[in-house]
Amino acid sequence: MKSTYRVLFYIRKTRPNKDGLVTIAIRITIDGESIEFNPKLFVNPLIWNPIGRAEGRTKEAKEINDAIDKIRSDLKNHYHEIYERDGFVTPEKLRDAYLGLDIQKYTLLSMYDSLVEQKRNLVDKAIRSTTLSKYTATRKRIEDFILHQYSKKDMPLREVNYQFISDYEIYLKSVCNCGHNSSVKHLRFLKKVLTTALKDKYISTDPFDDYKLGYKPVKKEFLIEPEIKKLMNKKFDSKRLEEVRDVFLFQIFTGLAYIDAANLTEENIIEDGFGQKWIQLTRQKSSVQANIPLLDVSLSILKKYEGLELPIHTNQKMNEYLKEIAALCGINKRLTTHCGRHSFGTIMLTKGVSIESVSKMLGHTNITTTQIYAKVLNQKIFTEVNKVRGEFDDMMKYYKQ
Repeated sequence: MKSTYRVLFYIRKTRPNKDGLVTIAIRITIDGESIEFNPKLFVNPLIWNPIGRAEGRTKEAKEINDAIDKIRSDLKNHYHEIYERDGFVTPEKLRDAYLGLDIQKYTLLSMYDSLVEQKRNLVDKAIRSTTLSKYTATRKRIEDFILHQYSKKDMPLREVNYQFISDYEIYLKSVCNCGHNSSVKHLRFLKKVLTTALKDKYISTDPFDDYKLGYKPVKKEFLIEPEIKKLMNKKFDSKRLEEVRDVFLFQIFTGLAYIDAANLTEENIIEDGFGQKWIQLTRQKSSVQANIPLLDVSLSILKKYEGLELPIHTNQKMNEYLKEIAALCGINKRLTTHCGRHSFGTIMLTKGVSIESVSKMLGHTNITTTQIYAKVLNQKIFTEVNKVRGEFDDMMKYYKQ
């Protein structure tokens, strides 16, 4: 046991109870850090000795001193158990072990619950309810995994190790059918919880040491100009499909994400001194302001639906109907509401709009996010090479086999 470990018993003379007894308090000090708590012991201040004992041979003094001796012994035993288990002891851990709080406090799900509660208090202040939903969803995932893998309702933090994380990743990919990037998101939430536990000294090592958590690049699907024209020319028998197509086109020509299009109001439409109409809004995802000139196509869609009453379906339904629309239009791509936003970015770059302007219109927090669009512009390369193709074709007459 380290020599810096100290336990001090002292009395709090203020606020004696109705019998004139005062509280005996305990101060635990380890490596210069201290914590105090009340073991619910009371003593007559007249028989208390500052060395931390009751004086005299009365029954009262004997009972007090026996209780103090037992507490010392219990604390010493807990100290050894914690040190053998974790390799270090803090005053908080020793106090909680003595009071029986460590069983509830130092578990994985209790740490998740603390994090979720923190986020719940920030809803509509610093975060949105959708962000809270992500935390509650990943908390449910880990709860289901513990029950599936260990037949337990919770897991002590000290038992969460590298193997636990590895098994959890396999569970996410096999049982939950999560893709690689979705699995990494859940693992990052777990890492956040364990990092907090590490900082609070509930655990002594990080189970994520040497565990790689890299996202794989995702192909961003987008439409090229001929496909957009095909989409615009298509006549639908179904009003529902026509509405979804129009909202999707609105995204293609404004770059709005689904949620931003759904939240669009008249206040977001402004007119500058030159008579040009703009969409000006703060993106829900990033809280960054986006400024987008309204093209004639976008304006015509707004007028078709009486100003700003865009016929927005749920995102899930939109994606479901877009799959049907792609088949009817002969577009061999997986259309989603995200695809509309991506198409805006790529077609603007293809037409020669600067990456800085595209980034501003998309409301990106960093231009490197916009550069992802530039990497996939084979159509832009094809268009630019076509401008000089004739000059190279004329050189064919000089090539003799």
